[in-house]
Amino acid sequence: MDLIQIPVRGDTIPTFVATPAGSGPWPGVVVVHDALGMTPDLEAQAMWLAEAGFVAAAPDLFHDGGHLRCLFRTMREMTRPDGGPARRALLGVRDWLLRRADSNGAVGIIGFCLGGGFAFALASGHDFSASAPSYGAMTEQGWASLADACPIVASYGADDPTLAGDAARLERVLTELEIPHDVREYPGVGHGFMNDHGREDVGLLFRVLIRLSHTKYDEAATADARRRIVAFFGEHLRGAPTQ
Repeated sequence: MDLIQIPVRGDTIPTFVATPAGSGPWPGVVVVHDALGMTPDLEAQAMWLAEAGFVAAAPDLFHDGGHLRCLFRTMREMTRPDGGPARRALLGVRDWLLRRADSNGAVGIIGFCLGGGFAFALASGHDFSASAPSYGAMTEQGWASLADACPIVASYGADDPTLAGDAARLERVLTELEIPHDVREYPGVGHGFMNDHGREDVGLLFRVLIRLSHTKYDEAATADARRRIVAFFGEHLRGAPTQ
């Protein structure tokens, strides 16, 4: 695991990069953090993807300001059709992965909570070969854009009150659009079940939100979600020609 500076339109963005063992070529995956930003959990997400055979790049979308200011700015970006700094950063990281000598020519995107929203927002028309939004919120504009989406593997917690009904709606919409997909809602778990944060990562405001959304790490649901994501990414990212 390396922390490097990836150039993005005249700026740089600090990014965790985890690379599989061996020489490749490898598919790439852009890993988009949740509302807590660049934490040890984000590093762990990149590591398991690398162990599964993907070059995982996890940028810090909050690197250029205070946490809350960057959080609110980044949340607003998901509703902007012209994007914004975070979206440009994620696309810059995508391009960096494609330029690597060990790239096989395919890049996917995975995101959690806030990052799941970006994984949805960038699934259509942004040259990703597959998207894995985990408990990401969707705007109505986002639902409408799914007609042009890449293949999607999505994971939800059945006890998450913030996204009630979204899994069933996504399954129905993607089926009607004939977009390859794997959507699963895990019983008995809430929001954020794939993010294993330490108490030191969570401020007072987020502790309140965690209670309201029933957020809690769940090892069994996480293991199954990761298995599905690896299989889905393996199918849709490993068939691209080497650049």
